[in-house]
Amino acid sequence: MYLVGPLLVPHESMKDCKVGGYTIPGGTMVLVNAYAIQRDPEIWPESTKFLPERFTEDSKLERGKIFPFEIGRRRCPGEALAMRDVGLVLGTLVQCFEWRKVDSKDVDMKEGSGLTMPRKHHLQALCQPRQSMIPILTQL
Repeated sequence: MYLVGPLLVPHESMKDCKVGGYTIPGGTMVLVNAYAIQRDPEIWPESTKFLPERFTEDSKLERGKIFPFEIGRRRCPGEALAMRDVGLVLGTLVQCFEWRKVDSKDVDMKEGSGLTMPRKHHLQALCQPRQSMIPILTQL
């Protein structure tokens, strides 16, 4: 839902081509707005809602609808490793720690300005190791 950056790495068209009904002359720098594509209501029903089932490996997403690691020749070579690591790290954080917000306010998901789309207000959370996990965590 919230990309690190709204635009993909700049691309250059090698020859004249058509994209979405527009003619792109060869040698033109093309900036792809991934933020807009991933919130397009024609592609995603309820495009502004977080529906985790869209992003599971067995959801059979069509290529080009979501691309967190770029697409095509400039695709991230570490995508497979990153996908495994994210699951491992997130699972560890959920399993080993109790989390709570610093205050009772709802989490503010407004976006700030900047190239990498930072949050407008930082999320502050407190974590405490689960009692059953302390022996394991102290061995690391």
